[in-house]
Amino acid sequence: MEITQVTIYPFDTGNIGGRVRAVADIVINDEILIKGIKVVESKHGGLFISFPKKRSSKGNFINIIEPLSNQSYEKIRRAVIDKYKEVMNIKVEENIESNK
Repeated sequence: MEITQVTIYPFDTGNIGGRVRAVADIVINDEILIKGIKVVESKHGGLFISFPKKRSSKGNFINIIEPLSNQSYEKIRRAVIDKYKEVMNIKVEENIESNK
């Protein structure tokens, strides 16, 4: 499995008490698109990802996408978190430059 593209959409819900910092889309092997992976900040400041879920008729959440191995999960997590950090650093640098 190769992650061939990661797109980050900053979506900070911190101002309303949420912990979602962005939503990501990934492409696997230039053939499969997974949309709606959330980048979430933990209570301790770390980042993790949450795969898309659907609410069942009973109100429970069911995973729509679920990696079947820890290696696959870690590969996706690392690609999304690394891209998120890269995008946010670029945005911070742009804001600093525009304030000069």
